[in-house]
Amino acid sequence: MTGSYRKLGLWLAAAMLTAPAALAQDLKATFNQAVDLLQRDRKAEALVKFQAVLAMSPSADQAFELWNETPESVWLEIRREQGDFELVAKRIGDLVTSARKARANDAEAIQKLITDLRVDDPIARGAAIRQLSANHGEFAVPHLLGWLSDTGNEQHCITAIQALSEMNTDVVVPLCEALASDNAFLRRNIAMVLKKVGDPRSAGALASMAKGDTDGACRTVAGEALTKVKSSGDACRDFCTMGEDYHMRRDTVLADYQWSDVVWNWADGKLVATETPHALYGDEMAKKAFRNALKNDGSCADAHAGLARAYAGQLASSEALAGAGTDVTAWAEKLGGNHLMLGFIGPAALDAALAKSIAQGDSGTAVVLVRALSEGSPAPTAAMGAALNAADGSIRAEAAVALGNMSTWGKCKASGAVINALGMVASREVVRLAFVIDGNAARSAQVSDALRAAGMHVNTASNGVLGLSMLRRMPGLDLVVIADSLVDVTTHQVIDEIKTEPAFAKAPVFILSDAPDGVAEAFGDKATGALANPSDVSAVSAAMAGSMGAERDRADVLAGQAAALLAQLAGNGSDISSTVEALGGALGRIDSVATPAAYALCSAGGANQVAALTAVVSDSARSEGVREAAGHALASIFGRGVASGDAAKALMDVAHSDAPLSVRKAAAQALGNIQMSAADRGAHLAH
Repeated sequence: MTGSYRKLGLWLAAAMLTAPAALAQDLKATFNQAVDLLQRDRKAEALVKFQAVLAMSPSADQAFELWNETPESVWLEIRREQGDFELVAKRIGDLVTSARKARANDAEAIQKLITDLRVDDPIARGAAIRQLSANHGEFAVPHLLGWLSDTGNEQHCITAIQALSEMNTDVVVPLCEALASDNAFLRRNIAMVLKKVGDPRSAGALASMAKGDTDGACRTVAGEALTKVKSSGDACRDFCTMGEDYHMRRDTVLADYQWSDVVWNWADGKLVATETPHALYGDEMAKKAFRNALKNDGSCADAHAGLARAYAGQLASSEALAGAGTDVTAWAEKLGGNHLMLGFIGPAALDAALAKSIAQGDSGTAVVLVRALSEGSPAPTAAMGAALNAADGSIRAEAAVALGNMSTWGKCKASGAVINALGMVASREVVRLAFVIDGNAARSAQVSDALRAAGMHVNTASNGVLGLSMLRRMPGLDLVVIADSLVDVTTHQVIDEIKTEPAFAKAPVFILSDAPDGVAEAFGDKATGALANPSDVSAVSAAMAGSMGAERDRADVLAGQAAALLAQLAGNGSDISSTVEALGGALGRIDSVATPAAYALCSAGGANQVAALTAVVSDSARSEGVREAAGHALASIFGRGVASGDAAKALMDVAHSDAPLSVRKAAAQALGNIQMSAADRGAHLAH
């Protein structure tokens, strides 16, 4: 219980570590009101006030002052509460990260505290350990390894083991890395600490050690720890489980206090920390886990596929960041290496990775894997076929273009399904993406139906952890609707997590609540508004105005590629007649889509497309390229004997206008292919 209380105390302290100075008095007053209500057993009202404190986003100085001014007995009383109060504590835990990071890697401060560990007074030593944990966490580990490996000073070893054990889960990741040391005495002592902590993240490392360490004492200690850390006994399996959890960002490995800004490696006999962006951290840890799995079993198919997902996941995250305007050039070289590894890993692993990504709704990763397979696989794979029918429109679109490219590259023949899918992509307009998180299934269904009726694509999750896991794999988001109370984490926590993702930061957030009047007080400006009636979503209309950004841009690129592929496939003899209606619809899209669509209609267009093509040729606001392409399409259609209808006069007007020569020439050629008598043509020529 001590470790849990320590964490919770840190969470509560850190809750106050980020608020504006102007709100100091309001902050204190609201917090004191919450405490007063709690002590009078008015828990529901107290919870609202505590949530209001969080909504004020207190600054470090004001919050720390509040923490110091509040008696420990009050914090203990808050800690003892469960249910929603426990969820509030979990939300507060997320805020501890920024407070600790500011002073975490302070070598001078760490060394001073380690010096304090030498004192005989157990109370003073305990205070130093608590400060090491609270202020420095994982960064204290490299400084304690010397004591942990000191064969000449037993007291140093005992003190280091005690300190690291009491620092609890904070030290697990760097200690697991330090097991790569060639010092058996150090490895044994690390295993003793990991056994005491009992964190499942050490399961793979300890299972590997129990089986293969060259030192018998190390094998014994590691073997004794396996049950405590919930190891399966199979290191490869444990590492694969951990890698999957990191990739999906599950709270089994990435709870509030388990995120970090650094990834640890053992190099040249010491621990080295490498700064890593938040968005890439989960997959960077996943890569380490899957590589460790392969060190234990190089043929493990799950590890091969998992590694592919981790590489692809980082690329997907990078694309989302770039699409949101974040500069990712600092990681460009490393991410280029991800592309190389996806090429080397082979089609079988990529196919297995894609199948799993589709099954788990991991759309961002799936999109990257589809592209990798289209370039690296000698033929379409089973998972690519599944991608063509995936529930997610972005996966379907990428799969259609990928399979179309494979056809044009001679890797396969375009099937009817691929051709039809390309037609859909060419005409596909991106709809807005909404995400609903609510444990009330009936209410979730109501609001989802209302949003779909308003023209949105809707994904849903029944709890906050699942919702965050799904959201982090989506390439974009336009709206979040979330219940004011969730069963696993607080609504505050979910909203803040969403806002830390650059791809979603600007998405409006609406709170589903039976008491909408209290939403503003509880959530402040974190919430755009409240929805009391789940069937009435009219309030979201104004908030949904504006561009859809990167998601729409990518859809337009895919649409242009799909139309160009259809034109090329038609030129190679493929029958694309099933796509002509979709291609006709694509003429109304931006010119980069409409132009290849018009060229595709050169081969497959008919009478139903004449009016739309004529409108494009006649529209002086359209680009020269698309007008010329539409004219060529009309010339081809009329050349097949299709009636011109009312097109002749419009084309004649264009031919005699001040349009660019290429446009007038295309219009004239279309006129030349219209079926008319020699006398009628002569009459036109005479003028």
